[in-house]
Amino acid sequence: MRGQKISRVMTEVLACIIILVLGASVFFVPIKRQATLSYDNGRLSYSGQVVNQRLNGQGKLTYDNGDVYEGQFINGVFNGQGKFIAATGWQYEGQFKNGQPDGQGTLIAKDKKVYKGTFKQGIYQK
Repeated sequence: MRGQKISRVMTEVLACIIILVLGASVFFVPIKRQATLSYDNGRLSYSGQVVNQRLNGQGKLTYDNGDVYEGQFINGVFNGQGKFIAATGWQYEGQFKNGQPDGQGTLIAKDKKVYKGTFKQGIYQK
């Protein structure tokens, strides 16, 4: 095994393998960062965690009408613990799933009536 030379073909194969591995890492290695983003010509603004260019983790989303959501995001959707305050005067704090109140939470209506308990797909469960 002494004096074994590496051929051009072996070098090219090795280079191709390295390129494929590095290229695949773009899809499989999450790139996490803090960011401030603006969408829809400034009608939506986001400040918080971004993973692979998607809203993921803790963040705050503000709408141009004054509505604000602050909490957990998964792939750009409200998911996990959060608080939504509507500019019209109502608010919900609790669990979200797929962008809707789902789980334990508290809704304070515009008339200040409080609904505390379980929500399913955005609907209070008596």
